[in-house]
Amino acid sequence: MTSPASTSAPTGAAPAPAPARPEPAARPPRLREIDGLRGIAIVVIAVYHIWFDRVSGGVDVFLLLSGFFITASLLRSVERTGSVRPLAFAARIVRRIFPPALVVAAATVLLTVIWLPRATWNQQLGDILASALYYGNWNLAVHSVDYLSSNNGASIVQHYWSMGVQAQFYVLWPVLTAASAWLAARAGWSRRRVLAAALALVFAASFAFALWETDANQAFAYFDLRARLWQFAAGGLLAVALPRLRTAFAEPDAPQAKWTAAMLGWAGVAVLLGAGFFLDSTEFPGLAALWPVGGACAVVAAASLSPGGGAGRLLNTRPVQWLGDLSYTLYLWHWPILICYLTATGRDTATLLGGLGILAAATLLAWATHWALEQRLPATGFGQRTMRGAFALGAACLALVLASYAALTWYISFERDRLAEAAADPDRYPGAAALAEGLDVPETAFAPSTLDAAEDYDPALSGRCNQTMEGYEPIRCDFGVDEADATATVVMYGGSKIWQWLPAVLDAAEARDWHVIAYTKNACIIETGQEALGEERYRSCAAWNDDVVAEIDRIAPDLVLTYGSRVGYEAYETFPDYTDRYGQLVATGAAVVALRDTPSPRFDIPLCVDLNGRNASECTVDRASYYDEGAFEALEVPPGVHKVDLTDYICGPRACPPVIGNVLVYRDDAHLTNTYAATLGPYLGAELAAVLEQAAG
Repeated sequence: MTSPASTSAPTGAAPAPAPARPEPAARPPRLREIDGLRGIAIVVIAVYHIWFDRVSGGVDVFLLLSGFFITASLLRSVERTGSVRPLAFAARIVRRIFPPALVVAAATVLLTVIWLPRATWNQQLGDILASALYYGNWNLAVHSVDYLSSNNGASIVQHYWSMGVQAQFYVLWPVLTAASAWLAARAGWSRRRVLAAALALVFAASFAFALWETDANQAFAYFDLRARLWQFAAGGLLAVALPRLRTAFAEPDAPQAKWTAAMLGWAGVAVLLGAGFFLDSTEFPGLAALWPVGGACAVVAAASLSPGGGAGRLLNTRPVQWLGDLSYTLYLWHWPILICYLTATGRDTATLLGGLGILAAATLLAWATHWALEQRLPATGFGQRTMRGAFALGAACLALVLASYAALTWYISFERDRLAEAAADPDRYPGAAALAEGLDVPETAFAPSTLDAAEDYDPALSGRCNQTMEGYEPIRCDFGVDEADATATVVMYGGSKIWQWLPAVLDAAEARDWHVIAYTKNACIIETGQEALGEERYRSCAAWNDDVVAEIDRIAPDLVLTYGSRVGYEAYETFPDYTDRYGQLVATGAAVVALRDTPSPRFDIPLCVDLNGRNASECTVDRASYYDEGAFEALEVPPGVHKVDLTDYICGPRACPPVIGNVLVYRDDAHLTNTYAATLGPYLGAELAAVLEQAAG
């Protein structure tokens, strides 16, 4: 068959030359110093985590190196074949990354069961699943700003955030490289120059975003791929620039090159070793991250200019090289072992001997994992020869995590259902009635279990019926009998410390045919003037309050239930100036109930009970540490505002125990469990009914 090119050539003309095939890009020489750099990075990561509880900058080095190697690999593929070959690229990543990461993730499920308190199992399982599916960074970012998750402790797979960021980078980078190659081919430009320009744009945009987000919301920015892409781009720019850098030093053995390389290398190593001591972790991934990224770039550039010289004498030593070989698996293991140690000892950081033990255990497990999954598994050929085999290997590893997750999830569900059925018996689980009526209740397994106490709140609290900390719009939710048929309309108005009373209010509403309307917003009190405090959450709270009061005025309810005091992390109950807000509510024609705030234990009750037992003194707080008992009685409120105090149904005369009437009182460090709040229904209902009767009379 004749080609189109030959048919279009004029008679007698020389045949058109065939398009030149791209010359295969030469693989750059292996720089052993990079393995040593990995060794240094994992050492500083582990040391700073174990003994100093600080960010070291070591992870930033790994992100840079990922950008360096992946960019170089994709560029070679484009220059050799004209394509990034995405499936082949993905298969290589799966073979390399999945087996160690997912096997260790599955092992953390077992470590969770053995070492961690039951109160943390649900959180840990959610984090493990997110990590195994490589969106762990976004999961942690959301939880870092989620009001309802603000008491979450350290995740046993918290370090997997960087694995999620890298996996997402692996998806984006082939697209970026392919788009750059396509543009270069269309315009007739150099592939490397176009790719370098694209990388520079990514670097600039991502770094600018990182600076902004680190200032605006550092907790979220730390895990945000968008604020991390500049580190990968820096590695990519280094990979593209190294050949030109070598050319610039035309005589690599010249004293100038060696001297420059030595200065760069040692400076880079010094920065990596000391960054964690001098940098503020709250500035990552913004300006502070420039130091470890710059230090790593200096080390790689020095190694390229003068292999084996300068800092290479340290980085090429056998111990540092050995640590570099183990860096991936040691990174995976050091954090779960540390979390188990800290949980078992109750410490915030490790002792010298404890830390050495953590390092020894993590190194042993890392070596075994490296040998089994990074050496022996590839040698077997399983999943190594074809792309289909690679993806089958990845699926098998993922299935191991999912099976572990499913097994523990089933157990938690079984325990939840078993206790929920038992707790339906008011004789065995009277809750607040045990205090109110002095009942002698035989001790039995309490409900809800610490396995799911953290989730024992009305689902609407985190759904459509509740406004977030940053939201402005009043969200109305209606409960009970229809408003037209109700004997009274009751509005609940405030934050989560008001919403926690919903089960009690609904119990009263069912008994008395009330219609209930709820307006709640996370972490928002009803004090006026909050807009002057400056932060967005205060501005939104102030606007939300004004709009809700306008809604209440339009509704004209019979009663509004809201705050009477505030018990947070201060030493005692406080009384913000609610006078103006009370006046606005009374002006709507409603009776106003100012409810005394419940105690805030200031520590996670389910976690404490898990670690110490339900009757432990560590989990019981002196009532006097919350309240000046005469303060609420002496509080002056405007006419039409009625003070209600139910503290005697939550605390005894001197102490506030964690379990009352076989019901766990708190779901975290401040909020009542739904189960316990429901047992307060008769007592709150009686108080509200009395206020309504007084207002009507």
